[in-house]
Amino acid sequence: MPDAFLNMATMGVIQTMQEFLVLTAKVFPFFLLGAVAGAAFQALLLRNWPDRLFGGGGLRPLFAAVSAAALLPGCSCATMPMAAGLKDAGAPRLGTTTAFIFMSPLLSPVTVVLTWAMLGWRMTAARVLASFAGSIAIGVIVNRFEEWFSGGRPATAKRAATTEGDKPACGAVCSDESGGSAESASSAARFGVALRGILRSVAPYFLLGMLIAAALSALLPEEAIPRFLGGSSGPWAYLLAALVGIPLYVCEGEEVPITFALLSRGLGAGPSLTFLLGSVGTCIPTMLMSRNVIGRRATVAYIVCWFVLAIGSGALFQVFSV
Repeated sequence: MPDAFLNMATMGVIQTMQEFLVLTAKVFPFFLLGAVAGAAFQALLLRNWPDRLFGGGGLRPLFAAVSAAALLPGCSCATMPMAAGLKDAGAPRLGTTTAFIFMSPLLSPVTVVLTWAMLGWRMTAARVLASFAGSIAIGVIVNRFEEWFSGGRPATAKRAATTEGDKPACGAVCSDESGGSAESASSAARFGVALRGILRSVAPYFLLGMLIAAALSALLPEEAIPRFLGGSSGPWAYLLAALVGIPLYVCEGEEVPITFALLSRGLGAGPSLTFLLGSVGTCIPTMLMSRNVIGRRATVAYIVCWFVLAIGSGALFQVFSV
């Protein structure tokens, strides 16, 4: 018996490490692309366009951030380093950054077309409307109570202090490693400093999240999800779909064929939309990284909003699709 348990545990560790290598190899290019984009945001901030686009109050910066996120391809793990670059640059308010994080994995031109092709125009329209509504809502809420969500430190005052005396609000790129000013540093030097800073702050959480996601994938094969959820029905199906989908790592585009399989196995349209939104929107790696990007309180609001969005959108879709 002890030998059998030891063999089973050893196989589990081996499968987890194999899955970790496969997942990391699949996702790391997107993660690195996100880090490069975030560093570019910081390096280009000296030219003021990110501040004009995403900075300031009101709904305009929110709509700009959400629209930009919807046009950028990339999974939730690629979103975080981009958001870290925006945050370190100092341009967006906390709610605007949170809305960017919320929207980015939900929509892209590729996933919209794929959803339309496999799941139909009704599911596509529901996905688009729910994504914009949820992103704007969480952005408005976090911006409205920004001081509390930022831990009692008024972020607007912090940004004002950063830009005092017409100095650029450029966060980590205001000086290079040799102590020179940002004005004298080359664009390449500013970019390199920003990229290293983003990778140092986010990469450990990314790797830890990938390890947890790999363990879940090894214990819960992909074909088990449709088999498990396909037999559920009634109000509990929404909660179950959210609880299964939200912690699970699903790369951009993979949620569509899984949702198609759920529908073919008899799961209702509403719970299927709940799984689709929850599975692609966030996952354990994203949750771990977001705490370091937007803070603990905003991360809690982010996760709660995911549950509300996924379950609420699924329930409404079920009502209107009857």
